[in-house]
Amino acid sequence: MKNVIYFLLSIIIISFSSCSGNSENEKQNININISIDSVMVDSKGEIIDTKYGIYSFGFDDDKNFMYKFNTNNRHGLEIIDMNKMELVDFIPFEVEGPNGTTDRVRDVYFISEDKIALVVYQSILIFDMKAELQHKYTISEEEFKGDSIPKEFSMESSGLFVPEKMLSFNLINKGFGELRGFTKLNLTQNSRKEYFIDELKKLADYHISLTQDGRMMMIRTNLYTDFQYNKFILSHDMENELYYYDLNSDSIIHKKYESKLSENKNKAFGKDVESREAIGKIMTARNKEINFKNLVFDESRNQFYRFSSFSTTPDQEVDNWNIILTIFDENLNQIHEIGNIELDEVPETYFVKDGKIYIYKNMEDEMGFVIISLN
Repeated sequence: MKNVIYFLLSIIIISFSSCSGNSENEKQNININISIDSVMVDSKGEIIDTKYGIYSFGFDDDKNFMYKFNTNNRHGLEIIDMNKMELVDFIPFEVEGPNGTTDRVRDVYFISEDKIALVVYQSILIFDMKAELQHKYTISEEEFKGDSIPKEFSMESSGLFVPEKMLSFNLINKGFGELRGFTKLNLTQNSRKEYFIDELKKLADYHISLTQDGRMMMIRTNLYTDFQYNKFILSHDMENELYYYDLNSDSIIHKKYESKLSENKNKAFGKDVESREAIGKIMTARNKEINFKNLVFDESRNQFYRFSSFSTTPDQEVDNWNIILTIFDENLNQIHEIGNIELDEVPETYFVKDGKIYIYKNMEDEMGFVIISLN
Protein backbone atom coordinates (compact mmCIF):
# COMPACT_ATOMS: atom_id res chain seq x y z
CA MET A 1 0.00 0.00 0.00
CA LYS A 2 7.74 -6.27 -2.43
CA ASN A 3 15.93 -11.79 -5.48
CA VAL A 4 16.37 -13.43 -8.74
CA ILE A 5 19.43 -12.85 -10.96
CA TYR A 6 19.16 -11.82 -14.61
CA PHE A 7 21.56 -11.23 -17.55
CA LEU A 8 21.38 -8.15 -19.75
CA LEU A 9 20.28 -9.17 -23.26
CA SER A 10 18.91 -5.87 -24.50
CA ILE A 11 18.90 -2.18 -23.68
CA ILE A 12 15.68 -0.25 -23.21
CA ILE A 13 15.69 3.40 -24.21
CA ILE A 14 13.35 5.43 -22.01
CA SER A 15 12.29 9.02 -22.59
CA PHE A 16 12.52 11.33 -19.60
CA SER A 17 11.17 14.77 -18.94
CA SER A 18 11.49 16.84 -15.81
CA CYS A 19 8.50 18.84 -14.64
CA SER A 20 8.37 21.56 -12.04
CA GLY A 21 5.60 21.66 -9.49
CA ASN A 22 5.03 25.34 -10.30
CA SER A 23 2.81 24.56 -13.29
CA GLU A 24 0.14 26.74 -14.87
CA ASN A 25 -2.38 24.62 -12.99
CA GLU A 26 -1.06 25.63 -9.59
CA LYS A 27 -3.74 27.49 -7.64
CA GLN A 28 -2.25 28.69 -4.39
CA ASN A 29 -5.09 31.20 -3.85
CA ILE A 30 -7.81 28.58 -3.36
CA ASN A 31 -9.51 28.61 0.04
CA ILE A 32 -9.93 25.12 1.45
CA ASN A 33 -11.71 24.51 4.74
CA ILE A 34 -10.72 21.43 6.70
CA SER A 35 -12.83 19.61 9.26
CA ILE A 36 -11.47 16.72 11.32
CA ASP A 37 -13.50 13.92 12.88
CA SER A 38 -12.79 10.43 14.18
CA VAL A 39 -14.52 7.05 14.22
CA MET A 40 -13.86 3.68 15.84
CA VAL A 41 -14.55 0.33 14.16
CA ASP A 42 -16.95 -1.96 16.03
CA SER A 43 -15.07 -5.26 16.32
CA LYS A 44 -18.21 -7.14 17.40
CA GLY A 45 -16.34 -8.71 20.30
CA GLU A 46 -13.49 -9.96 18.09
CA ILE A 47 -9.88 -8.77 18.09
CA ILE A 48 -9.01 -6.85 14.93
CA ASP A 49 -5.25 -7.04 14.43
CA THR A 50 -3.73 -3.60 15.04
CA LYS A 51 -0.51 -4.64 16.80
CA TYR A 52 1.79 -3.26 14.10
CA GLY A 53 -0.63 -0.84 12.45
CA ILE A 54 -2.47 -1.86 9.28
CA TYR A 55 -0.47 -2.79 6.19
CA SER A 56 -1.83 -5.82 4.30
CA PHE A 57 -5.23 -4.61 3.17
CA GLY A 58 -7.25 -3.75 0.08
CA PHE A 59 -10.69 -2.44 -0.91
CA ASP A 60 -13.49 -3.23 -3.29
CA ASP A 61 -13.94 -0.73 -6.14
CA ASP A 62 -16.13 1.64 -4.15
CA LYS A 63 -14.29 1.20 -0.85
CA ASN A 64 -17.42 -0.10 0.81
CA PHE A 65 -15.42 -2.95 2.33
CA MET A 66 -11.86 -3.28 3.58
CA TYR A 67 -10.21 -6.69 3.20
CA LYS A 68 -7.44 -6.88 5.80
CA PHE A 69 -5.22 -9.90 6.35
CA ASN A 70 -4.37 -10.83 9.92
CA THR A 71 -1.23 -12.92 10.50
CA ASN A 72 -0.71 -12.16 14.19
CA ASN A 73 -3.36 -13.34 16.62
CA ARG A 74 -5.21 -15.39 13.95
CA HIS A 75 -4.52 -16.22 10.30
CA GLY A 76 -7.17 -15.02 7.92
CA LEU A 77 -9.07 -12.26 6.18
CA GLU A 78 -10.92 -9.64 8.21
CA ILE A 79 -13.73 -7.94 6.28
CA ILE A 80 -14.79 -4.51 7.55
CA ASP A 81 -17.85 -2.61 6.39
CA MET A 82 -16.48 0.91 5.84
CA ASN A 83 -19.92 2.52 5.82
CA LYS A 84 -21.17 0.96 9.03
CA MET A 85 -17.65 0.88 10.47
CA GLU A 86 -17.94 -2.66 11.79
CA LEU A 87 -16.30 -6.05 11.37
CA VAL A 88 -18.72 -8.15 9.32
CA ASP A 89 -16.78 -11.35 8.60
CA PHE A 90 -13.61 -13.30 9.19
CA ILE A 91 -12.41 -15.96 6.72
CA PRO A 92 -9.75 -18.32 8.15
CA PHE A 93 -6.93 -19.28 5.77
CA GLU A 94 -4.37 -22.08 5.92
CA VAL A 95 -0.69 -21.31 6.34
CA GLU A 96 0.63 -24.48 4.67
CA GLY A 97 -0.71 -27.15 2.36
CA PRO A 98 -2.41 -26.91 -1.06
CA ASN A 99 -4.40 -23.87 0.06
CA GLY A 100 -1.59 -22.35 2.12
CA THR A 101 -0.75 -18.67 2.03
CA THR A 102 2.58 -18.94 3.91
CA ASP A 103 2.84 -16.92 7.12
CA ARG A 104 3.93 -13.68 5.41
CA VAL A 105 1.11 -12.08 3.45
CA ARG A 106 2.39 -8.77 2.15
CA ASP A 107 -0.54 -7.29 0.22
CA VAL A 108 -4.22 -7.87 -0.45
CA TYR A 109 -6.01 -7.02 -3.72
CA PHE A 110 -9.74 -7.22 -4.35
CA ILE A 111 -10.62 -8.85 -7.69
CA SER A 112 -14.35 -9.51 -7.42
CA GLU A 113 -16.97 -10.39 -4.83
CA ASP A 114 -15.81 -14.01 -4.90
CA LYS A 115 -12.07 -13.61 -5.57
CA ILE A 116 -9.16 -12.06 -3.69
CA ALA A 117 -5.43 -11.86 -4.51
CA LEU A 118 -2.71 -12.24 -1.90
CA VAL A 119 0.89 -11.22 -2.61
CA VAL A 120 3.41 -13.36 -0.74
CA TYR A 121 7.11 -14.08 -1.17
CA GLN A 122 7.72 -15.04 -4.83
CA SER A 123 4.03 -15.60 -5.59
CA ILE A 124 0.69 -13.99 -6.34
CA LEU A 125 -2.10 -16.24 -5.08
CA ILE A 126 -5.71 -16.04 -6.27
CA PHE A 127 -8.27 -17.36 -3.75
CA ASP A 128 -12.02 -17.61 -3.66
CA MET A 129 -13.90 -16.43 -0.59
CA LYS A 130 -13.87 -19.96 0.80
CA ALA A 131 -10.07 -19.66 1.16
CA GLU A 132 -9.50 -22.19 -1.64
CA LEU A 133 -6.56 -21.50 -3.96
CA GLN A 134 -7.67 -20.94 -7.57
CA HIS A 135 -4.39 -19.97 -9.22
CA LYS A 136 -0.76 -19.36 -8.33
CA TYR A 137 1.56 -17.08 -10.27
CA THR A 138 5.21 -17.71 -9.43
CA ILE A 139 7.42 -14.62 -9.61
CA SER A 140 10.75 -15.97 -10.91
CA GLU A 141 13.04 -15.55 -13.90
CA GLU A 142 12.00 -18.90 -15.38
CA GLU A 143 8.34 -17.91 -15.55
CA PHE A 144 8.76 -14.79 -17.71
CA LYS A 145 10.39 -14.29 -21.08
CA GLY A 146 11.86 -11.01 -22.23
CA ASP A 147 14.38 -8.52 -20.97
CA SER A 148 17.10 -9.51 -18.54
CA ILE A 149 19.31 -7.49 -16.24
CA PRO A 150 22.99 -7.75 -15.30
CA LYS A 151 23.88 -10.37 -12.72
CA GLU A 152 24.79 -7.74 -10.12
CA PHE A 153 21.14 -6.64 -10.18
CA SER A 154 18.13 -8.40 -8.67
CA MET A 155 14.37 -8.12 -8.90
CA GLU A 156 12.32 -7.98 -5.73
CA SER A 157 10.08 -11.02 -5.49
CA SER A 158 7.00 -9.09 -4.36
CA GLY A 159 5.64 -6.07 -6.16
CA LEU A 160 2.61 -3.94 -6.95
CA PHE A 161 -0.10 -6.13 -8.49
CA VAL A 162 -2.63 -4.59 -10.90
CA PRO A 163 -5.45 -7.18 -11.12
CA GLU A 164 -7.48 -5.50 -13.88
CA LYS A 165 -4.46 -5.60 -16.20
CA MET A 166 -2.79 -8.72 -14.76
CA LEU A 167 0.49 -6.82 -14.37
CA SER A 168 3.01 -6.82 -11.55
CA PHE A 169 5.54 -4.02 -11.10
CA ASN A 170 8.59 -5.22 -9.16
CA LEU A 171 11.51 -3.03 -8.10
CA ILE A 172 15.06 -3.71 -9.30
CA ASN A 173 18.03 -3.27 -6.96
CA LYS A 174 21.77 -3.28 -7.46
CA GLY A 175 23.79 -5.04 -4.80
CA PHE A 176 22.32 -4.73 -1.34
CA GLY A 177 19.16 -2.70 -1.82
CA GLU A 178 20.29 0.13 -4.12
CA LEU A 179 17.17 0.93 -6.13
CA ARG A 180 17.85 1.28 -9.88
CA GLY A 181 14.51 0.70 -11.58
CA PHE A 182 11.62 -1.71 -11.94
CA THR A 183 10.30 -4.53 -14.09
CA LYS A 184 6.85 -4.89 -15.65
CA LEU A 185 5.61 -8.49 -15.52
CA ASN A 186 2.68 -9.49 -17.70
CA LEU A 187 1.10 -12.48 -15.94
CA THR A 188 -1.14 -13.37 -18.88
CA GLN A 189 1.59 -13.34 -21.53
CA ASN A 190 4.38 -14.46 -19.16
CA SER A 191 6.48 -11.58 -20.46
CA ARG A 192 8.94 -9.27 -18.75
CA LYS A 193 10.26 -5.80 -19.53
CA GLU A 194 12.90 -3.95 -17.53
CA TYR A 195 13.18 -0.21 -16.89
CA PHE A 196 16.24 1.47 -15.41
CA ILE A 197 16.21 4.99 -13.94
CA ASP A 198 19.73 6.41 -13.58
CA GLU A 199 18.60 9.20 -11.23
CA LEU A 200 17.70 6.65 -8.56
CA LYS A 201 21.40 6.13 -7.80
CA LYS A 202 21.24 9.14 -5.50
CA LEU A 203 19.02 7.29 -3.02
CA ALA A 204 22.07 5.28 -1.93
CA ASP A 205 23.35 8.49 -0.31
CA TYR A 206 20.58 8.10 2.28
CA HIS A 207 21.32 4.47 3.18
CA ILE A 208 22.57 3.73 6.68
CA SER A 209 24.56 0.52 7.03
CA LEU A 210 26.04 -1.38 9.96
CA THR A 211 28.24 -4.49 9.69
CA GLN A 212 28.67 -6.66 12.76
CA ASP A 213 29.93 -10.25 12.99
CA GLY A 214 30.03 -10.49 9.21
CA ARG A 215 26.40 -9.43 8.82
CA MET A 216 25.22 -6.21 7.22
CA MET A 217 22.13 -4.32 8.31
CA MET A 218 20.88 -1.55 6.07
CA ILE A 219 18.18 1.08 6.43
CA ARG A 220 17.19 2.57 3.11
CA THR A 221 14.66 5.17 2.06
CA ASN A 222 10.96 4.38 2.26
CA LEU A 223 9.61 3.64 -1.22
CA TYR A 224 5.99 4.08 -2.29
CA THR A 225 4.23 2.67 -5.35
CA ASP A 226 0.77 3.12 -6.82
CA PHE A 227 -1.06 2.61 -10.12
CA GLN A 228 -3.62 5.14 -11.37
CA TYR A 229 -4.67 6.42 -14.81
CA ASN A 230 -2.46 3.80 -16.51
CA LYS A 231 0.51 5.17 -14.59
CA PHE A 232 2.85 3.24 -12.30
CA ILE A 233 3.92 5.83 -9.72
CA LEU A 234 7.16 5.53 -7.73
CA SER A 235 8.13 7.97 -4.97
CA HIS A 236 10.18 8.05 -1.78
CA ASP A 237 10.35 9.90 1.52
CA MET A 238 13.57 11.91 1.22
CA GLU A 239 12.93 14.34 -1.65
CA ASN A 240 9.99 16.27 -3.09
CA GLU A 241 9.72 14.32 -6.34
CA LEU A 242 8.28 11.26 -8.01
CA TYR A 243 8.68 9.13 -11.13
CA TYR A 244 5.90 7.59 -13.12
CA TYR A 245 5.76 5.10 -15.96
CA ASP A 246 3.06 5.81 -18.52
CA LEU A 247 1.65 2.52 -19.79
CA ASN A 248 0.22 4.14 -22.91
CA SER A 249 3.40 5.84 -24.13
CA ASP A 250 5.83 3.31 -22.59
CA SER A 251 7.86 6.17 -21.13
CA ILE A 252 9.01 7.42 -17.73
CA ILE A 253 8.42 10.94 -16.46
CA HIS A 254 10.36 12.57 -13.60
CA LYS A 255 8.41 15.19 -11.64
CA LYS A 256 10.19 17.56 -9.24
CA TYR A 257 8.18 19.85 -7.00
CA GLU A 258 8.83 23.07 -5.09
CA SER A 259 7.15 23.49 -1.72
CA LYS A 260 6.47 26.95 -0.31
CA LEU A 261 5.86 25.50 3.14
CA SER A 262 8.88 23.25 3.70
CA GLU A 263 12.31 22.22 2.50
CA ASN A 264 12.32 20.02 -0.60
CA LYS A 265 15.01 17.61 0.57
CA ASN A 266 15.93 15.78 3.75
CA LYS A 267 19.51 16.71 4.68
CA ALA A 268 20.22 13.85 7.09
CA PHE A 269 22.25 11.66 4.75
CA GLY A 270 23.22 8.10 5.57
CA LYS A 271 26.65 6.53 6.07
CA ASP A 272 28.41 3.41 7.31
CA VAL A 273 28.25 3.35 11.10
CA GLU A 274 29.78 1.20 13.83
CA SER A 275 26.91 0.80 16.28
CA ARG A 276 23.16 0.69 16.60
CA GLU A 277 23.35 3.85 18.69
CA ALA A 278 24.87 5.67 15.73
CA ILE A 279 21.97 4.48 13.56
CA GLY A 280 19.57 5.85 16.15
CA LYS A 281 21.19 9.28 16.09
CA ILE A 282 20.95 9.55 12.31
CA MET A 283 17.35 8.34 12.29
CA THR A 284 16.40 10.83 14.99
CA ALA A 285 17.91 13.68 12.97
CA ARG A 286 16.28 12.38 9.79
CA ASN A 287 12.84 12.06 11.31
CA LYS A 288 12.95 15.67 12.50
CA GLU A 289 13.62 16.96 8.97
CA ILE A 290 11.15 16.95 6.12
CA ASN A 291 9.71 13.54 5.31
CA PHE A 292 7.35 12.86 2.42
CA LYS A 293 4.66 10.18 2.62
CA ASN A 294 2.90 8.23 -0.12
CA LEU A 295 0.36 9.56 -2.61
CA VAL A 296 -3.26 8.44 -2.41
CA PHE A 297 -5.95 8.95 -5.04
CA ASP A 298 -9.32 10.62 -4.64
CA GLU A 299 -11.66 9.11 -7.25
CA SER A 300 -14.40 11.65 -6.53
CA ARG A 301 -12.24 14.66 -7.43
CA ASN A 302 -9.69 13.02 -9.74
CA GLN A 303 -6.76 14.24 -7.68
CA PHE A 304 -4.00 12.95 -5.43
CA TYR A 305 -3.10 13.79 -1.82
CA ARG A 306 0.20 13.43 0.01
CA PHE A 307 1.19 14.24 3.57
CA SER A 308 4.62 15.49 4.59
CA SER A 309 5.96 16.68 7.92
CA PHE A 310 8.89 18.20 9.79
CA SER A 311 9.64 19.13 13.39
CA THR A 312 9.36 22.77 14.36
CA THR A 313 11.27 22.01 17.59
CA PRO A 314 14.26 19.99 16.30
CA ASP A 315 16.49 20.88 19.27
CA GLN A 316 13.99 19.56 21.79
CA GLU A 317 13.24 16.01 22.83
CA VAL A 318 9.51 16.46 22.29
CA ASP A 319 8.65 17.44 18.72
CA ASN A 320 5.96 19.75 17.49
CA TRP A 321 5.07 18.82 13.93
CA ASN A 322 4.15 20.93 10.96
CA ILE A 323 1.98 18.49 9.00
CA ILE A 324 1.43 19.49 5.37
CA LEU A 325 -1.13 18.20 2.89
CA THR A 326 -0.19 18.61 -0.78
CA ILE A 327 -2.79 18.23 -3.51
CA PHE A 328 -1.97 17.12 -7.08
CA ASP A 329 -4.22 16.98 -10.11
CA GLU A 330 -4.83 13.85 -12.19
CA ASN A 331 -1.66 14.59 -14.21
CA LEU A 332 0.39 14.78 -11.00
CA ASN A 333 0.88 18.54 -11.17
CA GLN A 334 1.05 20.20 -7.75
CA ILE A 335 -1.95 22.49 -7.33
CA HIS A 336 -2.14 23.33 -3.61
CA GLU A 337 -0.46 23.00 -0.22
CA ILE A 338 -2.06 23.23 3.22
CA GLY A 339 0.23 23.55 6.24
CA ASN A 340 -0.12 23.23 10.01
CA ILE A 341 -2.87 20.61 9.88
CA GLU A 342 -3.95 19.96 13.44
CA LEU A 343 -3.33 16.25 13.94
CA ASP A 344 -1.96 14.59 17.08
CA GLU A 345 0.31 12.31 15.03
CA VAL A 346 2.01 12.36 11.64
CA PRO A 347 -0.12 10.21 9.29
CA GLU A 348 1.44 6.88 8.33
CA THR A 349 -1.38 4.83 6.79
CA TYR A 350 -4.15 6.67 4.98
CA PHE A 351 -6.50 6.43 2.00
CA VAL A 352 -9.41 8.32 0.44
CA LYS A 353 -13.06 7.25 0.49
CA ASP A 354 -15.93 9.40 -0.82
CA GLY A 355 -13.68 12.45 -1.04
CA LYS A 356 -12.53 12.19 2.59
CA ILE A 357 -9.06 11.25 3.84
CA TYR A 358 -9.10 8.37 6.33
CA ILE A 359 -6.02 8.13 8.57
CA TYR A 360 -5.57 4.93 10.57
CA LYS A 361 -5.27 5.45 14.32
CA ASN A 362 -4.95 2.96 17.16
CA MET A 363 -7.62 3.97 19.65
CA GLU A 364 -6.98 2.18 22.93
CA ASP A 365 -5.99 -0.99 21.05
CA GLU A 366 -9.07 -0.71 18.84
CA MET A 367 -9.07 0.06 15.13
CA GLY A 368 -10.08 3.63 14.35
CA PHE A 369 -9.69 6.41 11.82
CA VAL A 370 -9.23 10.16 11.86
CA ILE A 371 -11.27 11.57 8.96
CA ILE A 372 -10.34 14.79 7.16
CA SER A 373 -12.99 16.49 5.05
CA LEU A 374 -11.96 19.13 2.49
CA ASN A 375 -14.50 21.79 1.56
